Formats: sequence, structure tokens, C-alpha cells
Amino acid sequence: MMLLVHGIPVILGFVMSFYEFPSLRYTDWFRPETFVGLDHFAKVFQKDTIYGAQFWNSLKVTILYTVGSVVGTYVLGLVTALTLDKQFRGKLVARTVILIPYVTPVVVTLLTWRMMFRSDTGVINALLRQAGLIEGSLFWLLGPNSLYAIIIANVWRNFPYAAIMLYAGLQSVPEQLYEAAEIDGAGRWGKLRYVTLPQLKPVSAVILLLLILWTFINFPVPYILLGGSPSESGNVLMLLIYSFGFKQSAYGIGSALSAMLFLFSMTIAYVYYKRVVASSYDGGAI
Repeated sequence: MMLLVHGIPVILGFVMSFYEFPSLRYTDWFRPETFVGLDHFAKVFQKDTIYGAQFWNSLKVTILYTVGSVVGTYVLGLVTALTLDKQFRGKLVARTVILIPYVTPVVVTLLTWRMMFRSDTGVINALLRQAGLIEGSLFWLLGPNSLYAIIIANVWRNFPYAAIMLYAGLQSVPEQLYEAAEIDGAGRWGKLRYVTLPQLKPVSAVILLLLILWTFINFPVPYILLGGSPSESGNVLMLLIYSFGFKQSAYGIGSALSAMLFLFSMTIAYVYYKRVVASSYDGGAI
């Protein structure tokens, strides 16, 4: 069953990347005269072609989107986890409330963000004007700000996952380590730097790996917020593949780009796991 659901589509995608499809009719597929070898891959890498120019821009946007989302999600999750680790009234309610962005259906969450980002009636611009940070209206879903819009929405969507995972990791940190650090004269920052963060290294490694992969191949957030024809600053690789496959009728180019994205993601996952995740657990940090 796993082979049918995941394996066959992946294999077909690789095969399709070596053919030129004149149409979506099945009878036009895989004919000897439509075999183009590595031409699609070559076109993607050539900056002076229409496909290559779009690819390099989307690759830069995707890297910025991934770095911004992962850093923002991890930092916000860590701050939330450290806050939940303290004793305060209403802690149980707070632990439940922070899960709302993660358990709410993604379409509902993103459509709400889409309304909030509207330039004319959106609450984001209203709050910024009230705070005196802007005078007019910013276009969040068009132009250069669209990258910030998808990063903010993605961070909001995923930070509860990071927070809960890190909070669970904090429960396993021995209290004796904090007592020993306190005897050595460590303050709050010292305890965080020399005790908390090293003890959270294994769980942090797993969280960062998953966030990188989830963000790099994320489609719902940019598509629902920006639509299928975003501006250059929000045109991540997944939207570009969608555009090649369903709007520009460049099925072979889209398949080649999908194949490269698949191999790139698998390589990142393997290297990161071997160098960071596996070494963290082998080191006995937990």
C-alpha cells in the first residue's frame, strides 16, 4: 500500500522529467519522439532561459522563507516552552490555548491570516497605524512584503509544535544541574546557555530537521495566502512547480524540478540526521 501511495508517483515523476509532453492526453505520453533526456534539468539550471530565471529566483525565495520560518518558529517555541516551564496561575489553560493554531484546520487559519493581511480592511495595517509605525497601508500579499506574510503565517502555524516538544524536553532536565550551576554563580542567562540549551540539543535537532523539511516543501501556506500567481518575492519552489505543471503547460520542466526538490530534501534529511541528530543521541546528551 505504501508503495502504491508514495513509491509509484515518485517513480512516475522521475520518468516524466525525461519526456516532453505536448498535452495531458495519455496517448501522447512516453512516445520515443518525446524523450528529451536531461534537457529539462539543463533548462532549469540555465539562468538565461525563462525557466532558469524563475527557478533561481524561487530557490532564493525558498531559502529565505525556510530560514525565516525555522528560526522564527524555534525561537517563539523556545520562549513559549520556557514560559510554560514556570509555575503560574492558569498554566493548564495556557498550555491548551497555545495549541489552537496547530489544531485549527490549516485552511481556516490561513484564510483568517489572509483577511488580516488585507491592505484596506486588514487588522495588521490597522494595528501598525495605531502604533504609529506606518501612515498609509502596506500590501502584504503583493510585492516584497509577501515573503514576510508567508513567514509570519507559517511561524504562527507551527510554533505550538516546537513549544510542546521543547516543553517535554525541559521536563527531563535534572534539577541538580541547575543547582550545580547556581552554586557556580550562574545567573538566568548562564543556566540557559550552559544547562538548558545543551540538554535540549537532541530534541532541538529533531525539531529543526522536521521544520526545515516541512517548510522547504510547504505548499498550503504560500498557495492559500498568495494564490497560484504570486509576486516574485513570494514565489517559492512549490508554487513554481504548480505553475509549471498547471499554468505554463511545462509538464516535463515541472517534473524535473519536483525530482530535484525530492533529491535535495532527501539529501538534507540524510546529512542532517547523520551529522546532527544521530551525533546528539550518541553523545548521551539525554
